[in-house]
Amino acid sequence: MKIRQPILQLGTYSPPLEGRDPNDYLLMDFNESPLPPPPHVIEALVTFIQSNRLQAYPSYGDFLEKLGEYTQMPPDHLILTNGSDQAIDIILRALLGEGDQMILAKPGFSMFFQVAGTLGAECISPQYRADMSFPFEEIMEAFTPQTRLIVIITPNNPTGTSASLEQIRTILQTHEDTAVLVDEAYFEFTGQTCTPLIKEHPNLIVIRTFSKAFAIPSLRLGYAIAQPSFIEHLYKIRGPYDVNMISLIAGLAQLEQPEPWQKIVREIVTEAKPTLEQFFQENGVKFYKGDANFMLVVPDDVHAAIDFLKQNKVLVRPMRPPIEHMFRLSVGTMPGTKRFMEVYAKYLAQ
Repeated sequence: MKIRQPILQLGTYSPPLEGRDPNDYLLMDFNESPLPPPPHVIEALVTFIQSNRLQAYPSYGDFLEKLGEYTQMPPDHLILTNGSDQAIDIILRALLGEGDQMILAKPGFSMFFQVAGTLGAECISPQYRADMSFPFEEIMEAFTPQTRLIVIITPNNPTGTSASLEQIRTILQTHEDTAVLVDEAYFEFTGQTCTPLIKEHPNLIVIRTFSKAFAIPSLRLGYAIAQPSFIEHLYKIRGPYDVNMISLIAGLAQLEQPEPWQKIVREIVTEAKPTLEQFFQENGVKFYKGDANFMLVVPDDVHAAIDFLKQNKVLVRPMRPPIEHMFRLSVGTMPGTKRFMEVYAKYLAQ
């Protein structure tokens, strides 16, 4: 069989997921919730499974109504996806083709580059600056007549830094005929969103996920927000039943009783992360704190640091060029934070 040339040129996006047993390791490598969903979510799942509805196709109306309340957007502005990865996939498939250009600063979430590559689109990638700040001017200068999509990840993964609302507004206004996709996967940790701009800027699309603060990454639930005229086109691409009812039941339970996950978010943002920052400062460890539930750490020897942590049952995420001399550290609750600091203090004392 003949495989398309853009596919032949791609590598495989293979995050190091194997062997990550939370019963064996402290997982600080994938920006996941440090705790499983609360009991009421499990109870909702059990009730649904026992309700004799698994043999029926899913329906999304009630969930979209609840999600509309949460996002403060009408349901016709929303589309559910199988994780935000599928949102990326269907949006890029709607907008990009062979020879088109996408602008996305590096380092950034690999899924965008992977999907654009499958479509034969070219990725224009200004670099995040030395202080990891958002390269606003460089993105503005990178625009060409072939640019069909500008992607802004805020807070960015892996740098943790954000684009300001004014920077996003300027990009939207300057390139009003070009789609602007804003990835707000970590919205729950910052509370900062550009969704109010959708009303005045039809070229704006926002995507979010239930994989981070909502603690259900294994169930794969995400969504996109845009004006209805664009959402209609996404429904042509997404399969009618791509989002399963198990993920919706868990997501609905988290939306209806948000206090448990909100408590964890507060602990991460107001206690655990400042504690880690103080620990690094007192021990002379360079780091970039960012705005979400993770940070970049710059050890003297990144390989030795990662290996030592793993030997002591703590997993962190190695980085690729141009920041391969750093590792990304996901921040959890205080018990996990204290455990990390104990282990890393031993490493520093070597």
